[in-house]
Amino acid sequence: MTRTSVGYTSATGLPKKTQSICPECGKIIDAKLFEENRMVMIEKECPEHGYFKDKYWTDVDLYLKAEKFAADGIGLHNSMNETITDNDDSVHIVIDNQRIDMLSCTMLANVDLTNRCNMHCPICFANANDQGYVYEPSFEEVHKMLTALRNESPIKNTAVQFAGGEPTVHPRFVDIVRDAKQLGFAQVQVATNGLEFAYHYDFLKASKEAGLNTIYLQFDGMDDEIYLRTRGRKMWKNKLKVLENCRKLQEDGLHSPSIVLVPVIINGVNDNLVGDIINFAFENSDIIRAVNFQPVAFTGRITKEELEAGRFTLTDLVDRVDKQTGFACKDDWYPVPVVAPISKFASILLGHTKVTFTTHPHCGIATYLFQNDKGDVVPFPRFIDIDRFSKELDAISDKMENAKFKKLYALKLIKLLKTCIDESKMPEGLTKKKFVKMLTGVMGNDSKGALANFSWKMMLIAGMHFQDSYNYDIERVRRCGVHYITPDCRLYPFCAYNSGPEFRREIEAKFSVPVEEWKKQHKEEADKIDAALIVPEDERGDA
Repeated sequence: MTRTSVGYTSATGLPKKTQSICPECGKIIDAKLFEENRMVMIEKECPEHGYFKDKYWTDVDLYLKAEKFAADGIGLHNSMNETITDNDDSVHIVIDNQRIDMLSCTMLANVDLTNRCNMHCPICFANANDQGYVYEPSFEEVHKMLTALRNESPIKNTAVQFAGGEPTVHPRFVDIVRDAKQLGFAQVQVATNGLEFAYHYDFLKASKEAGLNTIYLQFDGMDDEIYLRTRGRKMWKNKLKVLENCRKLQEDGLHSPSIVLVPVIINGVNDNLVGDIINFAFENSDIIRAVNFQPVAFTGRITKEELEAGRFTLTDLVDRVDKQTGFACKDDWYPVPVVAPISKFASILLGHTKVTFTTHPHCGIATYLFQNDKGDVVPFPRFIDIDRFSKELDAISDKMENAKFKKLYALKLIKLLKTCIDESKMPEGLTKKKFVKMLTGVMGNDSKGALANFSWKMMLIAGMHFQDSYNYDIERVRRCGVHYITPDCRLYPFCAYNSGPEFRREIEAKFSVPVEEWKKQHKEEADKIDAALIVPEDERGDA
């Protein structure tokens, strides 16, 4: 079977019941999603710890629109899971004695290379400096984890992101990037604060030559004041240096890795900078390809007042983009699974399964912006009927599945695309012919060439809101497409690894060594990280 998505099986509409967890004890409890003042709220009550209420999405219209594109995946199997005892290799987790099977494939795999870091940020999931132990898989262990990802079924993982801690401090980072490429990963990414790439050009160059495709660059704003608040040190010049070094790669005859800016947005702290960050991305669109905003997830105990003041949802992001740039209104945004019919079509046409974005419709949201040399910006959905294209492509795929001559359906795809484009609404200088040629080129074998011949700047603006214990929804966990893999080759959804049950703590305790023991065994690396943690005088708050 090459079909990669099926009908959505969770409840839709409002109000509706779901399951969540108690922020205090972590037990699974019933929850309700409902509309209040045009917002979507989640409420729940723990028999022991009482009543909790939080914002889920702050725009009910967008919430309901997102559900229209929902689809489920076809499950996930991992035969290399070393903890299997009963021949059941279906990927699942257990929260509060309840088994939760993963429905979606691994769209993006996260591999934590270390919990060591060359910074000491107050908003971080993992940091050996505070935890008293070091988690750092060996090259051989990482190779095994990557091999497991490439052997997943029924859909193999093709995109991996190295994370941490700060993954670039792993002593064999470049070798690991090269190994990932040799194993067949189409996308090799790193989530980084950028310090190693800013300070050491040769290290960046070696990483690129090894096969690094994308740099997910931690990026909270464009001045040192915001970095002092979020990261505890001045970082602006280092962010600029990463861009400068990536351009130097081009001067040396290499392609720069694509840069994705990743701002963690906290209401009342840096949500006023959303528009400035997008404008900065366009100004540097020769190497910056996207901005992926991440509303902050709360860990630990906080007061009701702190939760209400700091909560920033995906639809708050939509609001800030509109108000601060005017580039896109709420009608221009779509949930991640809107693209699932494209993968479903390709899988059936080609006869083998492709990664399909069947994540929960409320996990992420995005729009694509086009900008000409005059600075005029037009969102992709303004001139393409996304709703019709997605729905009819899904129907075409269903018909193609049992057709004898499947390749004929490629012509139907082009025809559908042309009929969904309104040329009268296209930006000045862009024609239907040029656009269709670019899109078909991107979907073909010459994606880079097709984009190079397309004069308009393109920028993906996205938001991914990882859950915390206050807005936790088990249905989102079930459909997560961002999975961590561990040294025993188990898979965990992001929002169960870093929040909720926080499996990260269990895994790191199992596969780590005490800091002092690790320092004795790795004196050179320990000295390096100790030196890196000494903040240069010109990056300190009192400088």
